[in-house]
Amino acid sequence: MQSISGLPSGNSGGEAHLSRNLVVVRAGDTSLHRKWGASEHGCAFDLIVSYFGDKRDAFRAPWEQRVDFQGGKWDGIHHLFASRPALLDSYDYFWFPDDDIEADRRTIEGVFSAMRRLDLAVSQPALSLDSYFSFLPFLKSEVFTVRFVDMVEVMIPCLNRFTLQKMLPLFSTSMSGFGLDLVWTRLLADNRRKCAVLDELPVRHTRPVGGALAAAVASRGRTQADELLAVQSRYDAWQAYPLCYEAIDGRGRRWRSQVVIGARMAADLLLRRKTILQRKHFLQNVRLLLERQALWRPQLAILNVDA
Repeated sequence: MQSISGLPSGNSGGEAHLSRNLVVVRAGDTSLHRKWGASEHGCAFDLIVSYFGDKRDAFRAPWEQRVDFQGGKWDGIHHLFASRPALLDSYDYFWFPDDDIEADRRTIEGVFSAMRRLDLAVSQPALSLDSYFSFLPFLKSEVFTVRFVDMVEVMIPCLNRFTLQKMLPLFSTSMSGFGLDLVWTRLLADNRRKCAVLDELPVRHTRPVGGALAAAVASRGRTQADELLAVQSRYDAWQAYPLCYEAIDGRGRRWRSQVVIGARMAADLLLRRKTILQRKHFLQNVRLLLERQALWRPQLAILNVDA
């Protein structure tokens, strides 16, 4: 059921390992990762395919570094790093996308570059308007290039090494990752401007949220809601909605009013409403965004995950 290859050896399969960026995708047979550019010469990231399918010959190219593990997304990622702890010291930044994400090499390399440039602990690319989504604020903004938020979701997070080290023990008991997004943005003494949505680097989520992963979790006798509740109860973290408290626009100007940022995000989405794929309950979602931006405060106080 479980096997693992060695450390990546470069994107051509024969070059010395130079990248300090790692992409790990939990992949099934329809995974889109071969369109991400990891096989291209000079690619600035390595790729490991954590495979949960059962095809013996799938994803065997040297640059794919296939690893086999049956289970969920995050327990599978925990298994990878528990089996090869040297991976943590070999890379500075780690991107963990779902396998149904449409992205290109420039975008992925841009995410890693933004992590360094902005000194982020956690980030995610924004979602294109033709994406399936869970939270409206994660859709791309045309006005902003970067939005600083108090959570990013489990679909496409990028973590620095410190954050990954702190979070790995929690991964071991989570298949869906639900609730992890309430914790990994709150590990530092000062968590302001350490987590961001990268609007200038959008990707597309091609399948409805849930689906196969929900079925996998159910096969183990629990639900995604169970996993969320377990994390919320443990850390008393109940506010599960992304708040944007600061942003940078395309002209480099800083926006610091949470209410004004929310209004600008809502106006932008309303103007482009016809291009949004998932329009069911759209106006209710816009109203929710405005209410949360006006009335809630970002959750940034430190959480102790070592206890």
